[in-house]
Amino acid sequence: MYEPEGGGRVSPPVRLTEIDVPGDGRAAGQAYGEAARPLVLRHHELIAGGPGLAAARDRAMEFRAATQAVAPELAAEVDGVGEGAGLSAADGWILQLRAELTGWNTAAPECSSLALVGPARPGGPIAAQNADLPPEVGPLFVVLRRRPADGPALITVTPAGQLGHHGMNDAGVAVFGNFLRTDQWGTGVPRYLLTRLALGERDRFRAADAVTAVPRSGPRNLLIADEGGALDLETTPGGVGVLEPSGGVLTHTNHFLGELAAHENAPQPWMRNSRARQVRLEALLAGAGPHAGPAELAAVLADRHGAPDALCHHAADAPELNVETVVSTVAEIRARRLHVCAGPPDRGGYAVYDLKEAS
Repeated sequence: MYEPEGGGRVSPPVRLTEIDVPGDGRAAGQAYGEAARPLVLRHHELIAGGPGLAAARDRAMEFRAATQAVAPELAAEVDGVGEGAGLSAADGWILQLRAELTGWNTAAPECSSLALVGPARPGGPIAAQNADLPPEVGPLFVVLRRRPADGPALITVTPAGQLGHHGMNDAGVAVFGNFLRTDQWGTGVPRYLLTRLALGERDRFRAADAVTAVPRSGPRNLLIADEGGALDLETTPGGVGVLEPSGGVLTHTNHFLGELAAHENAPQPWMRNSRARQVRLEALLAGAGPHAGPAELAAVLADRHGAPDALCHHAADAPELNVETVVSTVAEIRARRLHVCAGPPDRGGYAVYDLKEAS
């Protein structure tokens, strides 16, 4: 267990439910769905409960067809998740979707990501994310250990039933994601599945290629780091922009920073929130210095300055947004180690998950 130093932490680290799934395709998905069934059912109810379920299933299968065309093994795994949980294959696909079904223009600004990759870092590159989502999603997060027959073993930190919100593989590729706001949406590979595509590769460049090569359902920012460095992909269904570290530092919140900024479609409160977090993140990392490790990054991620536009968000800061920092993750890439805090990181510590255990 890892609990960084600092004031205000009132609870010890909490370990998320861990699910270990070997193999590939439908059988792997079925094993995951069965192992996580109670949480999967709660997750499904949150997304698709109510009279709109039939329409959601029909829509979800359109994303299945798009994914099947470019990543059939991944599509089969999603089918299996629904079946393993006692639902249908279509329900497995609903679990991979959120804004694609509920409406992109209702989402709150969510998530802050970073990477430190300077060549002088004694512990090698490090990357991290605060995952900001509706508070009711927090208790659904699990640590999914996947051991495919062909490809790197990996861990994703993800709501139950989803294949991957963020995570790292045993080749040292770490992937973190952020919501972006644009009216460019389509029918392609669901945004969360892009993380799994990237984690199937053995370096950041191939991971980026895997993401850019497929049709995508909507905008998504992906920060991808490995032992050699980091890059950031700002993606829409129609384009991809690439950002590189500056001075060994790479950060991203929820607005476009690169060439796709013309596609921004966010209201002023969203932009204020995202820009405030971006500026604060850059300032705190500059103060932490190039050798900052997990404890220093935990302090950055726990920062409450400027609430309700803080890096660490509490649901009570802006109840109308219905969002909270539900999980905070730090990836020590060279060590192949994830530190994960369940809940806002100013209130608890980080438990450690070793990628070597997934190999």
